[in-house]
Amino acid sequence: MRFDLRQLAYFLAVAEELNFTRAARRLNVAQQSLSSAIARLESHVGFDLFERAPRAVALTERGSAWLPYARDLVAVAQRCVDAAHELNAGSGPSLRIGLAATAAVDITPRLLHAHAERHPGVRVTTKHYGLEDPTGGLRTHHSDIAIVRPPFTSTGLDLVVVASEPRFVALHTGHPLATRRHIEFVEIADLPWIDIVGSDPIWCAFWRVNERRGRPARLGAQGHTLDDLLEAARSGQAVGLVPASIARAQRWPGLTFVEVTDIPAADVAIAWNANVPLPSPARDFLDLATTLTAAQPER
Repeated sequence: MRFDLRQLAYFLAVAEELNFTRAARRLNVAQQSLSSAIARLESHVGFDLFERAPRAVALTERGSAWLPYARDLVAVAQRCVDAAHELNAGSGPSLRIGLAATAAVDITPRLLHAHAERHPGVRVTTKHYGLEDPTGGLRTHHSDIAIVRPPFTSTGLDLVVVASEPRFVALHTGHPLATRRHIEFVEIADLPWIDIVGSDPIWCAFWRVNERRGRPARLGAQGHTLDDLLEAARSGQAVGLVPASIARAQRWPGLTFVEVTDIPAADVAIAWNANVPLPSPARDFLDLATTLTAAQPER
């Protein structure tokens, strides 16, 4: 039995999103093309992969059991492509590191510098991922390992937390709360909030603090990036939360950041695909991150 790798990639996207619309947006394909590809794959394997309902999609029992094997095959194919590129370039071992909104965290440059010093023969490439992919390229297998900000839909992923930091609300400088140093969530809960389009629903719920709400957040603006969030706050259209490292990284004209003291901190973690064997450079990076984190003094 031979498989079309593109169909397998489509299957993984729908299995992770459990939503054909979001999966099609993530893959940048038409929803009808995605649905047709999944139907062809189901015909090929001989059983339904998904249970479809008007408002919900779920893996069937057989689809769920087959999912790890599909992940393994796609990952092996990607490693085969990467190895061919490396051999063609005459290069040595390589490591692809995804960064998901963690550039301002001090552990990120410390980790990258320390790894370069300890493993100078490893060719490291880093890529920044926007708010639409909080897994830092792991879901698409474009990263071997990633520095990320959980929580998000973590099916198939493992992670270890290496840092935590408080969260701040972004406000325009004329807002009545902008002169405060600290506030509680109830003071901003009913303000209009930014809606990050196309991102992970669990990630969005965390950054809108849905667990503290009795009703859905009132949305005042939409955006895709951190810059969109900051512009919405600067113009007074909507507020949004950012981690302390972003709030303290620089002065943002027209913006003030106020710490929200009664909500959980935002974690920073090293993450990787649990169902794919970690290449040696990625294992070295994870070991180094664990060592550096253990050596940090408690704050």
